[in-house]
Amino acid sequence: MPYLEILCLEGCIRLYEVDPTIEVLERLTVLNLKDCKHLVCLPSSIGGLKSLKVLNLSGCSKLDNLPGELGHVACLEKLDVSGSGIREVPSFIGLLKNLKELFLAGFKAQSPKSWNMMFNPFELLRKRSHIPTRLSLPCLFSLHSLAKLDLSDCNLFDEAISSDFGCLASLRILKLSKNQFVRLPESISQLPRLESLQLDLCSKLRTLPELPSHVWVYASNCISLDTSANQRGQCNSVLGGYFGNCFKMVENESCGSIALSLLTRYLKFQRYGSSVHSFHKSFDHRRFDFVAPGNEIPEWYNHQSVGSSITVELHPGWFTNKWMGFTVCAVYGLIRPLPPRVGWTIGYSLTANGRSLDGNSLGSTQKQDQHVLDQPMLDHIWFFYENCDRVCYAHEWQDIYHHLEFSFKLTMYEDMHGVEIPQVKKCGVRVIYEEDVEEIWQTLLKESNPKRGLQQNDDDAASSSASQAHSQLLLDGAGPGGSP
Repeated sequence: MPYLEILCLEGCIRLYEVDPTIEVLERLTVLNLKDCKHLVCLPSSIGGLKSLKVLNLSGCSKLDNLPGELGHVACLEKLDVSGSGIREVPSFIGLLKNLKELFLAGFKAQSPKSWNMMFNPFELLRKRSHIPTRLSLPCLFSLHSLAKLDLSDCNLFDEAISSDFGCLASLRILKLSKNQFVRLPESISQLPRLESLQLDLCSKLRTLPELPSHVWVYASNCISLDTSANQRGQCNSVLGGYFGNCFKMVENESCGSIALSLLTRYLKFQRYGSSVHSFHKSFDHRRFDFVAPGNEIPEWYNHQSVGSSITVELHPGWFTNKWMGFTVCAVYGLIRPLPPRVGWTIGYSLTANGRSLDGNSLGSTQKQDQHVLDQPMLDHIWFFYENCDRVCYAHEWQDIYHHLEFSFKLTMYEDMHGVEIPQVKKCGVRVIYEEDVEEIWQTLLKESNPKRGLQQNDDDAASSSASQAHSQLLLDGAGPGGSP
C-alpha cells in the first residue's frame, strides 16, 4: 500500500470520512473522491501527501470545508471542488504555487467570510452597510502556473474580478458561464496565453472587453449581448466563437457583416502574423470559426447554393502562390425543437476530383467534460476558413482542373425515429487569395476612416480602425477574387 500511486473511490456513497493514516501513501499522485456524496470531512493528515498532484472532490455535496494542511501539498496541480458543499473558500489556495487547474463551478458563498474579504477590503464596508454579499475571487494572483480556471455558476457580478486579473499569465482556459456579469473587466485582455473564454448563459452580459486575437469565445444564450464590440466600440479580433441564440447582437449589424470583419482580421494575421508583436505562437494552428443567428449569406461568397452541398469548378490558372485557402459558410436550423438531451452535429467534408480531403464538424454534445452547444432557436450561420496547408499539402494541389464538392451532413447522437433532424438550408464558398485580403482590409480602413483613406499604413492603427468597420461594402461583393 505505501507504493500506491492512484486511489479512485469515485461514487462510493458509503464513504463518510477518509482514514487519517492516508498520509502513509507517500507516492500517491491521484486521489479521486468524485461523487462521494456522503463524505463529510477530510483529515488534516492529507497535508502529508507530498506527491499528490490531482485531488478530485467534485460532487461531494456534504463536504463543506477543506483542511488548511492541504496548502502544504506543494506539488498539487489539479483541484476540483465543483458541485461540492464547500461554501467558504480556503485561504491556502494562494500557497499552491504549482496549481495548474482549479475547478470551482457551482460555488456560491453563503456568508461574508469568503475570499472576497481577502481579495477586496471594501467588502467589509459592504457587510456593514447591509449590501448583499457577492462572491468575489480570492487572491489567486500568485498562481502563476494556473492554466485552467472554472468559475461557472458562481453568482459572480461585475466587481467580482479585479483589474489585476491579467496577472494569471499562464491561463489558457477561463470558464465564466452562468454568471451575473453585465461587463467583463478589461484586464482579461492582459492574459497573454488565453485561448478559450466560456460565457454561455450569462444572460446579463452586454459587451465584451477587448480580447487577444487568439481567443475562442463561447457565448451561447447571452441574450443581452448587443454587440461583439468592446466597451470602446471596437470590434474584437477574436479567433472565432459560438454566439448561438444571441439575437440582440445581430439587431444592428448582420451576422455576415460581423463574421467578415473578424475573418478579415484573421486573414490579415495569417498573412503578416510573424511581423506582429502580439502574434500568438499557436495562432496559425487554429482555424477561424464563427457562429451567430442569421440566414443570409453575404454576396462576397461568390459560389452559393441552396441545400447542403455546393460544387466549385476550378479551371487552369486558379492555382498561384497567392492562394491562401477556402472560406466556407452554411445556414442551418432546426425544423422543430429536439427532445431534451439529444445531441446533434453538422459534419463538413471536402472532395477534390473524387478524392476525399479534410473535414470538420460543428454541433452539440452531452459529455460533461466538453462544451455544449445549445439548440438554435432560429436559423444560424456557420462561417469558417480552411487554410490551404490544412486542407491538403500545398504540393498536392496543381494548376489543373479541379472539381470541388463541399458538403454538409447532419447527424444525431440518438436514434430518433420520426423526428426530423436539423437542416442545412444554404451554403457558400470563396477561394481566397492574398489580394482579396488586402482589398478587403483597405475597404475596411477607408470605410472606418475616410479622411485618411489608404494612407494609413501603421499596423496597430490599422487594426484599431478596421475593427470599427461595418463591412457593408463586403456584403456588396468587394474583393478581387472573382470567379476563379
